[in-house]
Amino acid sequence: MSDPLQLPFFFIIGRPRSGTTLIRTLLDAHPNVIVPPEYPVIPDLFNRLGAYPHWNASNKAKLLETFKKPQTFSFWNYEYLRIDEQALSLDILRLQGGVPLSKVLKLFYYHSRSVFPKQDIRLLGDKNPVYALYTPRLMKWFPDARFLFITRDYRDNFLSMRKFEWEAPHPVLQAWRWKYITRMMLKLKEAYPTRILMFRYEDLVTHPEEKLQQICTFLEIPFVPTMLNFHKKAGDGFSFIDRETLLKYHKSLIQPINTSSIGRWKEKLTSREIQLMDVTVGEYAGKAGYLREFNHFPLRIKILALPMQIYGFILYKLMLLGEYLPYRVKVILSQMLPWLVKVYRKFKP
Repeated sequence: MSDPLQLPFFFIIGRPRSGTTLIRTLLDAHPNVIVPPEYPVIPDLFNRLGAYPHWNASNKAKLLETFKKPQTFSFWNYEYLRIDEQALSLDILRLQGGVPLSKVLKLFYYHSRSVFPKQDIRLLGDKNPVYALYTPRLMKWFPDARFLFITRDYRDNFLSMRKFEWEAPHPVLQAWRWKYITRMMLKLKEAYPTRILMFRYEDLVTHPEEKLQQICTFLEIPFVPTMLNFHKKAGDGFSFIDRETLLKYHKSLIQPINTSSIGRWKEKLTSREIQLMDVTVGEYAGKAGYLREFNHFPLRIKILALPMQIYGFILYKLMLLGEYLPYRVKVILSQMLPWLVKVYRKFKP
């Protein structure tokens, strides 16, 4: 049996609605890999415990409490992970010395239960799109971890995001966020070529076996063809939500991989929405492998896009600076996000 503290670890990151859940499900269908459902608790734990806690009784209790009830992202449910509580508690009780938090966290992933059959576990993964902004910090916290960064056409990405009640339905803001994350990942990929694999959603669904083989090679696990049959059991992994919600947000996970979601923006978005997004992403569309519909823009489009571009820049800088604020202040600020989304919906372009 593998020692969970020594197992290699990887992250799946990208913009929300870019294919991160598809990648999670494909890799969780591997008999030697565990990737639990989305549950972004890592920043909470590092902020409250530090990277190298002394594992006394108090810190062990705080570890369990914080993992089960994250304060920054309180709307995710710990029960989704289906963790073997008894086995987890025994492993945590045995902790001694200066084992880094990055290794201790592997126990939670190792003891989560998947809907897919498992053999000897060789690899653990974490899928959380919200972590994309904090990738440089994750690379320091987890110095041996690898990162899968999936990108999707920013116009299809916005179209998919628009149906979520908790996302800002503004094309300029979403395009700016896409550009910010893509630019950051391109720089990190250049600096750490062996730790980051960047790939497009469109390539994954067009050539799934070829792309999945590349991902498995990067993660140093064997390719298993049955991973592509994930859809036969994937729906069981969403038993905690009603079928209507499943079909609205994750319908593709109960079907074989297909290309039906590619290029919908050409029919669903207005010319003005496309121009606003094209002018915002600029040259980074091409750097990520996408063609802009427009390359020349009237002055009114540039002026119309500018306020939300500036707002997006300021917002992300404040979010990054927020990491240096007292923890309680950050919690209060994070609880304002639903209010911001309501404001966005009143100011559509």
